[in-house]
Amino acid sequence: MKFFQFAGVTTLVAAAVLFSGVFISAKANSPYGNIDKVMGSAVVGSGEQYGDISLVNGSVQMASNSRAKTVSVVNGGVDIRDNVQLDSAETVNGTIEAGRNLQVTGNLSTVNGKIIADDNARVAGDVSSVNGDITLNSAQIAQDISTVNGDIKLAGNTVIKGNVVFKKPGKKKSFFGWGNNNKPSLHIAADAVVEGQIILEQPVELDFANPEMQAKVVERF
Repeated sequence: MKFFQFAGVTTLVAAAVLFSGVFISAKANSPYGNIDKVMGSAVVGSGEQYGDISLVNGSVQMASNSRAKTVSVVNGGVDIRDNVQLDSAETVNGTIEAGRNLQVTGNLSTVNGKIIADDNARVAGDVSSVNGDITLNSAQIAQDISTVNGDIKLAGNTVIKGNVVFKKPGKKKSFFGWGNNNKPSLHIAADAVVEGQIILEQPVELDFANPEMQAKVVERF
C-alpha cells in the first residue's frame, strides 16, 4: 500500500471514531455538549456544563459546581458532589448519590439502586426507586417520593410537598415458592414533614419521631 493510500485510510478511521459518539469531550469553554457512550464512564469537571449525558455501561461523576441537563445510565451509578445543577437523573442498575445543595428541575429515579442526597437538595419533580432505598437529609421535594421494595428515610428538616408512596409489590419467587415477607420501612425524623399523604399499598414498618405524621397514613392493601 502506498503512503498516500495508508494516510487516507487512517484519516477515514480517525474520522469514524471521532464522530461515532464513543469518545466525546465537552470542555468548559463548550457548554452543553452531549456525551453518548455504550462503554465507558463520563467525568464532569468543576465548573463544566454539559447537555445530555447518556451511558449504557459506565458511571457518571460530577464534580462540585458543575451542571448538566439529563443524566441517564443503564448499568452504572451517578456520583454527584456539592452544588450541582441538573434537569434530571435516572439509572436502571446503579445508585444516585449526591452531596450538598443539589438542584434538580425534574425527577430523580432508579430501578435497582439507592438514592442518597446530602443537605439541602431541592428537587422540583418526583424522587422514586423500585428496588432501592431513598435517604434524604434536609431536602425539599416538590412532588412525590415513592418506592416498591426499598426503605425511605427522611432526616433533618426534609419537606415532602407531595405524597410518600409505597407501591404494591409484585410477587417474588423465594426458595420455597412465591412470596416476600420482608417489609420495607419508613423513618421520618422529628423535624421532617410530609405535606401530602403517606400512602401504603403494602405493609410497611413505620418509625415516626413526630406522632402527628401518623394522621397522614392511608392504607390501601
